[in-house]
Amino acid sequence: MHLHNNAQAGARSRRLIVMSNRAPIRMVREAREERLEPTLGGVGTTLLWLLERNGGLWIAWSGGQRTPAPKLLPSGDPRFKIVFAPLGEQDISDYYHGMCNRGLWPLMHFMTPKCHFSTQQWSRYVRVNQVFARIACSEAAAGDLLWVQDFHLALAPQMVRQQRRELPIGIFWHVPFPPEQLMRILPWREEFLYGMLGADLIGFHTKSYTTHFLNCCHRILHLDVCHERGEVRVDGRRVHAAPFPLGIPADFFSNLAASPRVVGRARRIRRSLGRQIIVLGVDRLDYTKGILERLLGFERFLEQNPSWHRRVTLILIAVPSRTKVSDYANLKRELDELVGHLVGRFSPGGWLPLRYLYTQLGAEELVAYYRAADVALLTPLRDGMNLVAKEFVASRIDDNGVLILSEFAGAAEELTEALLV
Repeated sequence: MHLHNNAQAGARSRRLIVMSNRAPIRMVREAREERLEPTLGGVGTTLLWLLERNGGLWIAWSGGQRTPAPKLLPSGDPRFKIVFAPLGEQDISDYYHGMCNRGLWPLMHFMTPKCHFSTQQWSRYVRVNQVFARIACSEAAAGDLLWVQDFHLALAPQMVRQQRRELPIGIFWHVPFPPEQLMRILPWREEFLYGMLGADLIGFHTKSYTTHFLNCCHRILHLDVCHERGEVRVDGRRVHAAPFPLGIPADFFSNLAASPRVVGRARRIRRSLGRQIIVLGVDRLDYTKGILERLLGFERFLEQNPSWHRRVTLILIAVPSRTKVSDYANLKRELDELVGHLVGRFSPGGWLPLRYLYTQLGAEELVAYYRAADVALLTPLRDGMNLVAKEFVASRIDDNGVLILSEFAGAAEELTEALLV
């Protein structure tokens, strides 16, 4: 029975089990006490809201070497449980920092020169997926539904399927999926694809990513594929693949944008820059986001359009990410140097062409910047969706503002009225 055919039958008794690399909460130590703090992020926030509303189970890594006991959340009115997968130091090094961040992440974003693969890291990736799969098999009751998240756990669906054939399984791919020619770079591509095919339903952000996956199944695994139905036949089963673009809680952002605190903060941001046109970029610090290229483009714009000097300011908000991975540490250094170069070149005389924030902002502060900006400039080199684009649009309750969006963001297939570049 397929996942989407099961959605209505027994919905009241069915429990949703979410499996993801990172948990929606983290343990924060203060003095001698520990408290739980939600981890910000579009995907985590959406799934957390779903389980808080409907109940269920979440299986995840805690984000550290210590494995906390299972937690019931929310603390005041428990609706769901989090079970933490026990990962050791070597697991974190080889599976997360190695295979996931230095191998699969650049591959999924079509950046093959940055791919680093090793048999040791792949073996650890397999082992960690087995850890997650064992927890799911142990925790799942008859009638439950397992929903696996993203490339970190691509093997888990097949591992669970081997033990629990009756369990409905879905996996959602939050990043792009590469075409078959690039997928062949992965030495373990067959195992990887078969791992995903353990699911009944495989979701992607866009039709193009879905097509890439189906082509991989046909050309690499030589399986029967029907593109019209989004169907793959494997081991006597029919697996369905389809696009399900991830959305945002639009009402949350529009209501927050209308709140007096946000309106006041947005006004202060604008006042601090005088009559400047404000161009805003908000990204996690990642080489896939095209941040350096964006700054170089801004430099070229100022070079060729001196009449815009003292009339425009670019606000760049870079959220720290994967600080222990060398590629990201190097990117941070390059970004700091380029920011310094631009400010030094164009700021004599008191004009500041660039305001740079290296931090993760809270929701109110972020929406205040969305409201203050005249233009959102979001130019990833490759992005699964880019929820910032949707958040910016939802926050512009004044029906004003311009969105400039890369054609290589998944959101470009939906936000067709943006200025696509």
